[in-house]
Amino acid sequence: MNRNFAELEIAGESNIGTIRHHNEDNFLIFAPPGGSAVLAVVADGIGGHSRGEVASFICCRELFLAAKQLDSSCWDKKFLLDTLQGANDRIFNFNYRGRRVKPMGCTVVAAIFTRDTVICASAGDSRMYEFFRAPGQKPLRQITTDHRPQGYDDLKNGNMFRYTNLISRSLGTAKYLQIDTHEFPRRPKAKYRLCSDGLYNRKPEQVLAGVLGSDLTVRQTVSSLLRETLLSGERDNITVICAADAKKENMDHASA
Repeated sequence: MNRNFAELEIAGESNIGTIRHHNEDNFLIFAPPGGSAVLAVVADGIGGHSRGEVASFICCRELFLAAKQLDSSCWDKKFLLDTLQGANDRIFNFNYRGRRVKPMGCTVVAAIFTRDTVICASAGDSRMYEFFRAPGQKPLRQITTDHRPQGYDDLKNGNMFRYTNLISRSLGTAKYLQIDTHEFPRRPKAKYRLCSDGLYNRKPEQVLAGVLGSDLTVRQTVSSLLRETLLSGERDNITVICAADAKKENMDHASA
């Protein structure tokens, strides 16, 4: 069996939540056999707007098609920026032709994992975290920044509106999309989490960090995170991807 040489174990899952009638989240995990990198994406359709699930699907599809046509050794920050801007153009033009009052759109967090490096791009409030135990440091670090309207924190703290997840950036709602990027070393024994806002809306981060820091496999970690979130009564769609170093016995089995 061929294996991906990024030496990464990765798993993802999406759930509709407790009251929604359909799931507007989509996610992508692409690990080409024999490749040197893994691509992971979480896209969350904008709530209250039409066809958010279409926007999130387009985002994941565009990244998959672009990645499939390019050797994984060439995946880099420019690849993420160019592809996400292309996905933004496709969704924006779809909205423009349809003259939508509430244009469809989605948030996104995308990451490229190589053996030594992690490259991340994001827009909106889908997040990426790194979990790494080091002396004198909190183990959980949020890599991405939520993109909120100016004055959001004051309004939220003052209970002046009932919506707690307003965003200022998303794919498809404007002609040009400003995308944040981060590039940093992939640390041995670190664990990574990509998620939509449904995962962290209700559950305290220390609880989620405890799950991520456990000895569970990545598949078990994903299932446990979803279970904890659903038990909290989360109404929104929930999507999570977890990644960690591949265990040696799994790597040996894959290369046999």
